[in-house]
Amino acid sequence: MLEGIGGLPSRVLALLVLAWLLRITVLMASGAGLQVDEAQYWDWSRQLQWGYWSKPPAIAGVIAASTGLLGDGLLGVKLLSMLLWPLSAAVLAWLAWDMAGRGQAGEHAALWSAALLLGTPAAGILGMAATTDAPLLFMWALCMAASWRALRSGNGRSALPWWALAGLAMGLGLLSKYTMAVAGAAWALLFLMHWRRHGLGLVLAGLLALAVFAPNLWWNAIHGWPTLGHTAEITVAAQTRGGSRLASVLEFLVGQLLLIGPVAIALGLLGWRRAKSLQGLRPSTHPEPAGFALMFCLPLLLVALLQSFNARTNMNWTVPALLGACLWLGLYVAPRLGRRTWWISTAAALLLPAAASLMGSLAMVQSQALHAPRHLDLWARMRGWEPALRELQAPLAAEPGLPVAATRRDLLVHARYIWRDLDRSVMAWPHEGRARHHYEQFESLWSSGQEPPRRLLVLTDAPLSDEFKRQYPRWQQLGASVSGRIRLELWLATVEP
Repeated sequence: MLEGIGGLPSRVLALLVLAWLLRITVLMASGAGLQVDEAQYWDWSRQLQWGYWSKPPAIAGVIAASTGLLGDGLLGVKLLSMLLWPLSAAVLAWLAWDMAGRGQAGEHAALWSAALLLGTPAAGILGMAATTDAPLLFMWALCMAASWRALRSGNGRSALPWWALAGLAMGLGLLSKYTMAVAGAAWALLFLMHWRRHGLGLVLAGLLALAVFAPNLWWNAIHGWPTLGHTAEITVAAQTRGGSRLASVLEFLVGQLLLIGPVAIALGLLGWRRAKSLQGLRPSTHPEPAGFALMFCLPLLLVALLQSFNARTNMNWTVPALLGACLWLGLYVAPRLGRRTWWISTAAALLLPAAASLMGSLAMVQSQALHAPRHLDLWARMRGWEPALRELQAPLAAEPGLPVAATRRDLLVHARYIWRDLDRSVMAWPHEGRARHHYEQFESLWSSGQEPPRRLLVLTDAPLSDEFKRQYPRWQQLGASVSGRIRLELWLATVEP
């Protein structure tokens, strides 16, 4: 087999490019805009900082680089984040190839591992989004690969450059999402097992990771620890929905099955059944790769499972665990199934998420997407914002110079993105009590102790509350717009003379 970049089989590289182009095609055919978090990350990317209210800064940096290359359009915002998914699969394929000996067995393991990862519903859906999962997944994969090469180095000193690379990946992963800290459990296990040869290297990696992560800690410290506080609030301090722990745990378990998808589950079960014995899945000639793969998978699943007993766990929190799971399947289970199974399963794995995503596009072609049931359209939450906000541009322009306040985060970030060429700043309506999101804490129209403006525009999607009417007695509706599920109103609020 011909070799591609870095020794990877050329078929692996072709698979990565095919998956990336397929996702770009599906995205552009969907007719959808940005999801609320993507619009928020885009807005953050215009003012790069070392931290933000709910997330570390990496995703803002990725989007800033992407829009710097391709502009602020839909593909410009998403493209580099989308590229990080096949790059993560490339790192995983290289790791499988190296683990399996770089021969024919390594080529098969590389193909299976990359195909299994790219064929998961997580990659099929999240692989088209600009979210924190994209840089986290890539840094997790890079940390795994560098840690493995460090362990395989001839002596402790020659492993130090690899441990430094692993530390850099760990630090950048922490700047992507705090979930990366769970990968430290794998390092702790490796330290206990290999402290004589690699203790110094692991300490070096940890110190480098902390050095890379330190600016985000500094930013949190000077702003009252908002990111760490938000993370604790949605994990430690949160409660299960409806008080049902069993329902929360079951929801988590079902979510994990949905993440990895039917193809990987079926292949795993089929490969296990075809194995002559359990010993066959743990060949004595290569006992280390299996344990290594599971070290970077099981701790994250265990932490998320324990978390589900306390609060509802978003199923995408465990996305990096797919790397270890797909690596293990690619090394020990899937190669037993033969080349024909590989082609069939790869095609199914890549096309099933695309088909599910294109259901929304089909509805759009039939002029029904804006009104179709949400469960039939994966893009439902990304539709309707642009036409609704464009319709309000005329009444907005009729009141030049007036500040604009949005009553909710999703209204604010979508308005900032869609009105980005109008030079109108949209701020958050101040909230009494503790801030609920980034803009209430850092970008509210006025803060406690300040005098509110006597006239302003208010963007809302709900009836005016008593709080608004107490602050501004006079209200005049300047415009209203409807686009599918999106219903917006623009009001002029005035203090009585």
